Amino acid sequence: MCTVIAVHAFAPVVTTRYTDFGTATWWTANAVDSALRWCVPVFIMISGALLLAPRREGVRDFYLRRFARIGTPLAVWTVVYLSWEAAYRTDISLQEAVSQVLSGSPALHLYFLFVLAGLYVLTPFLRILTRHAGTRTLWGFAAVMSGLGIVDQFVTAFDGAGEPNAVTRFLPFVGYYVMGYLLRETDLTRRRTWGAAGLFAGSVVATAALAGLIGTATGGWGSAANYVYDYLSPTVFVMSVSAFLLFRAAGNRLPAFTATDRDTEPARRRLRMFSDLSFGVFLVHVMVLSHLRDLTGVPDHPLAMLATATGHVVVVLLLSLAATALLRKVPLLRATV
Repeated sequence: MCTVIAVHAFAPVVTTRYTDFGTATWWTANAVDSALRWCVPVFIMISGALLLAPRREGVRDFYLRRFARIGTPLAVWTVVYLSWEAAYRTDISLQEAVSQVLSGSPALHLYFLFVLAGLYVLTPFLRILTRHAGTRTLWGFAAVMSGLGIVDQFVTAFDGAGEPNAVTRFLPFVGYYVMGYLLRETDLTRRRTWGAAGLFAGSVVATAALAGLIGTATGGWGSAANYVYDYLSPTVFVMSVSAFLLFRAAGNRLPAFTATDRDTEPARRRLRMFSDLSFGVFLVHVMVLSHLRDLTGVPDHPLAMLATATGHVVVVLLLSLAATALLRKVPLLRATV
């Protein structure tokens, strides 16, 4: 969640809202943003790891539980953000608002709920696959779906064909979802951990360098350069899979949560508390960040920009945690976060 907020804090600098393309400020923001592009794919992989394990749960029960969790927030926050945009950002018409909803992107970040909804629809059927298919078949399926997703985003970025909508936004991410299940119990040796770290670092450098090179070749930031940042560009794909493996390896080495010779329940309880708040933080943070950035601006200087954007991340995280905790105490609003 911290990484999602950071992506949104640095992205306007990369897209040249606060500096020109190719300046030292731009390259600094590009380097930071490139290192954070794994955030959404890793969340999807975590979801696959948790939800795709075969279990005795009927389709109806699964849908009721999952869509009760995201259905109300999706409906409420879609209205909230469209109203907020009309009041404080741009004067959008009802037709434009409906179009944004049908596109599956009523706000900067709410597209992710449409992705989750689509993956949830598919989950009971994917569980049949994970229960009966062999590991080789599952890896083949994950590879094919990932390949289709990579090609789909390439075609969309460079040709504009096949724009995603509310119904299809999840499809390019099915490969990540299944891969999370396949990698859920992967334990890396020390040598393989260093290998994953090398892949992660190399993919970050490649993402930042390609974004700069393509932007230079095409005359500035645009869809071609932005493609390198897409969650299914080749470099971000490698970055995301290696990040998932590194986080899992790191989690297995945290004695506060995994030690067998001590009481780990207090640490787990605190972790669950923040976990319960994370969804609400995701929902409210864009609004908080936008108003905070309006107040402070972002200076066109590498170090000042870095300090300001980092400060935004910290302040927005704290305010969003507080807002979510408050909303969860109000009976009628608890279901919205």
